[in-house]
Amino acid sequence: MAKRGFRILDSDMHVIEPHDLWLESLEPRFRERAPRLAKSPVTGAFGWSCEGRMFPAHGDDPRRGALNKKRYDQRDPRFRRFDEAMARRFDAKAQLDAMDAEGIDVAVTFRTMASHVIANDEMEPDFAAALCRAFDRWLADRAAEAPERIKATAVLPLHDVALAVAEAEFAVRELGHVALVLPTNPVRGRPWYDAAYDPLWQSAVELGVPVCFHGIQAAYQEHVANRYLDNLMLMHAAAHPVEEMLALGGLLTGGVFDRFPKLRAAFLEASCGWVPWWLWRLDEEHEKLGHADRVQLSKRPSETFREHCFVACEPDEALARVIEAIGDDNLVISSDWPHDDSGWPHAMDRFLALEGLSDASRRKILWDNCARLYGLG
Repeated sequence: MAKRGFRILDSDMHVIEPHDLWLESLEPRFRERAPRLAKSPVTGAFGWSCEGRMFPAHGDDPRRGALNKKRYDQRDPRFRRFDEAMARRFDAKAQLDAMDAEGIDVAVTFRTMASHVIANDEMEPDFAAALCRAFDRWLADRAAEAPERIKATAVLPLHDVALAVAEAEFAVRELGHVALVLPTNPVRGRPWYDAAYDPLWQSAVELGVPVCFHGIQAAYQEHVANRYLDNLMLMHAAAHPVEEMLALGGLLTGGVFDRFPKLRAAFLEASCGWVPWWLWRLDEEHEKLGHADRVQLSKRPSETFREHCFVACEPDEALARVIEAIGDDNLVISSDWPHDDSGWPHAMDRFLALEGLSDASRRKILWDNCARLYGLG
């Protein structure tokens, strides 16, 4: 397609799950418990319901639910740009049309609600695994409608790491998924450097796919957004990047990449302007306190980051200073279609209009780095 001479590989496009996905595809023994659309009796806001909980998380809390009801009001003019896709229930054809509108050649495609409905520390691991298996099968079928352009990623039941490893192996080997999707916030209180996750990191290495940390707005788990349920701007501004900083920091300071030197990790949908400062801060802590820490690192955190990690930038983010600080080898781009806060259909136009970027940097961010991250040609 080549928009203005650049091929574009979107690191993070999304689906909107159909209302009957789990009602139709969940294995029979769990089908009565399947996530489904529901109206909160407390706030009147529509959302998803599963195991007596509303999703997105805390949707039946009066503080959060009232904000959700207003944010997702389909009468808001901001949603008119999605009318055609909505009429098609955001199917594969709608995604391809959206990609054409942006000039996107290939899109790596992520869940929306599938990570929300399992973000519940009280959920039975076998049930979480069944929800993931049903979604991963559905997304594989969807991607198969345009396999050269739409690539699928797998959600995992992290409540039980052995089940997560089994799902990772099934999704990659049997379904062709190109990445494993993880939340940024802790699951059942485990930091990402906990040795319990080592079998998952080993599996990702053996499968040859990256682990992609992609946050959600809030959760029935430990999550920074839970502090600010009555403040949508602060909740959303903090939830994605702050949890992502902590996830990245956990991997870098916890020695995960020393233990798994072939592991690749991505940090998506949280901008990248924080990366230079955070790497500086971690390097400072390593210099001053690293000698006394439990884990002795082989390199400075910033060096390990450059060798193993990728971060998605926002299309309209001030990137020149970021590139000046950390270079352009670790940045990828995403459209975030079809979320209400995405820049679609002008996200890539805004990126190409940014000042201070060379064509070589644009080429890396729009295609080369993402191809390297996901192992795509």
